[in-house]
Amino acid sequence: MPRVVDGSKFTTLGVTAGTGATSLYTVPANHASIVRHLSLNNNNAAAKKITVQYFDSKTSTYYFLTQDLSIAANSFINVVDGNFISLNANDKIVLTAETAGTISVLISVEEYYDPNR
Repeated sequence: MPRVVDGSKFTTLGVTAGTGATSLYTVPANHASIVRHLSLNNNNAAAKKITVQYFDSKTSTYYFLTQDLSIAANSFINVVDGNFISLNANDKIVLTAETAGTISVLISVEEYYDPNR
């Protein structure tokens, strides 16, 4: 169980997705995280597709958050829109874009120290 008394840390990261699997965020050891924001921005003049997956380190299984999601030209999509995603130590969010360098991704997470993870 996360130890809220030890406080939490907010982290925001951004990457530009490639055509191979690009790791966006990995939960540190001995932590649990809550994804509060995940947005996908297509900075290209044409629609582009992206796949976003959640990797569950406990079962070594990937789950689709989006699969070949088409984002209109010069627009963005909020994947976590008013909801959240809970992650455990060593879980991660992975991206694969249709075309490298066209989709920028921003994630904001809240990390909690959890000595049992």
